[in-house]
Amino acid sequence: RSLYLCHATREDIILGFLLEYQRFKRSICVNTRSFEAALIVCGRGDRYSISNELMDMITSQGDDVPILVSPFTTHHTMELIHSFTPKLNVHDEGRVNAATEHYEKYIDYDLLLSRTGNILRSERTTA
Repeated sequence: RSLYLCHATREDIILGFLLEYQRFKRSICVNTRSFEAALIVCGRGDRYSISNELMDMITSQGDDVPILVSPFTTHHTMELIHSFTPKLNVHDEGRVNAATEHYEKYIDYDLLLSRTGNILRSERTTA
């Protein structure tokens, strides 16, 4: 799972990434695994932007092409990425336990089970 950033003027990198994505989509791997990379193309829109021809190539791939165009400089884009709080990950036991402890008291398990058609009663409400 790699995230690459490049400047809008680096058409060689953008084309290389796009070609690798197309190669993967044509390969037999597409049925067994997903393409685990993305590219963010950076450049101030008022000064640097992707050429129209290259933008047409990107948009012609459909909605699933993992390329994002940032209107900010590479440095500013990196700062924005760094400031994002990552979403909850099932493998992060500390954060999962903290979230469970916080929200557990607000969940009506019997109501939740009844809405799924389950006739069992929750052990949490009988304890």
